[in-house]
Amino acid sequence: MTSYPQQFLDRAKEFTGNEFDKFIASLSEPPPVSIRMNPFKSIGEFSTEEKIPWSKEGKYLSARPSFTFDPLFHAGSYYVQDASSQFLEEPFLQLKKLLDSPCKILDLCAAPGGKSTHLLSLMNKEDLLVSNEVVPARNSILRQNIIKWGCANVIVTQNEPSDFNRLKGFFDVVLVDAPCSGEGLFRKDKDAIDEWSPEIVYKCSTRQNEILSYAYETLAPGGFLIYSTCTFEEEENDSQVNNLIQKFGLKKIDIENSYEGILTKLNGLAFFPHRIRGEGFYISLLQKESGEKYRIKNEKITGVKNNYKVILEEFLENPNEFYPVFKEGRLFAILNEHKQWFNVLSDNLYIRHAGINLGEIKGEDFIPSESVALSNYLRKDFSYIDFNEKQAIEYLKGGTPEITGASKGWVIARFQTHALGWLKNLGNRINNYYPKPWRIKSDKSI
Repeated sequence: MTSYPQQFLDRAKEFTGNEFDKFIASLSEPPPVSIRMNPFKSIGEFSTEEKIPWSKEGKYLSARPSFTFDPLFHAGSYYVQDASSQFLEEPFLQLKKLLDSPCKILDLCAAPGGKSTHLLSLMNKEDLLVSNEVVPARNSILRQNIIKWGCANVIVTQNEPSDFNRLKGFFDVVLVDAPCSGEGLFRKDKDAIDEWSPEIVYKCSTRQNEILSYAYETLAPGGFLIYSTCTFEEEENDSQVNNLIQKFGLKKIDIENSYEGILTKLNGLAFFPHRIRGEGFYISLLQKESGEKYRIKNEKITGVKNNYKVILEEFLENPNEFYPVFKEGRLFAILNEHKQWFNVLSDNLYIRHAGINLGEIKGEDFIPSESVALSNYLRKDFSYIDFNEKQAIEYLKGGTPEITGASKGWVIARFQTHALGWLKNLGNRINNYYPKPWRIKSDKSI
């Protein structure tokens, strides 16, 4: 039986009351397995699985498959995500009715990308998401998950929350899924139990307060702040939001809640594993009523090199919807309506990915990226070869399955009509261009 720090148990008795025994018992139960489907990459799999009531694309799975060895997972057809976290959909759709589109959305602490990919599924195409993560290794994982989702209305940045002070009043929506003490993950991550202490709770609360101050500054008047954690601690949840309201005069918005088991707290909603099928979670919605809006200078869009236009036409279904930007050796396709926003962000933040990363220009050669291969905007008539499951796994491991009939040049490797990545047929041999950091490392075979 799992043992917990006595100080955590003492605190748990306070926030669960007469439900304490049920709460502690639930932490020893196997966590439910849940995923969220990608609405832009529809598949038939999981169609009979139970739906998560507050998430249109969410599913509870009856058994945990080997996600690592599912080519559709690597194609970005779904994302493995806790059911409680998928409740983000409810407040976002609620505030979306109150905002004019296009709007600018910031996910300030975005890695590994669950909430960012969820937002991309819910946003209008003309809206823009800025998905930020300051830790390089975590930013790499974030970019991978964003790219697999296939959307173009997203920019990934790698900045400290304080850097967003340069963009006061810029964003219409800011999501802060804050670093926290992680109590809500106790049954999924046993290391979180060993690392827990009252000192960690205090440190997290202090850091959250700091991050929220920057989030407030970068939020436009009339804009909305969504705050969430995966902890049960009042200090990091309701009290944190109360401090924010007192400090900045933000208006609390009641999140619509018609679901049995989700607790309505003073400033938000709380999820407990003995009450719902999901992990520990807290979420709150606030509105900034006053302040100054960021003013974007009107800039002329300069001419585009013809060779860049040719590349867009070669790879994208609707190239006229995009504007090419060459940055640090890479060519990006930015949606036309986001060009001025991109210029502002590029001047103030460290951009790691934007729109569709088309690829690298090396001398006279162009090397297309995984981003355009997995994009929802890739030309539908692009050359491809369909793999069976065994071939797809071999490809994802970095091998080159035996194939015949592929046209020369760049070819899309697919599984069940969904793109996995690039192959290049040189005539005498075929090269695998699946990114090395993404490759399956396990020796398991099928």
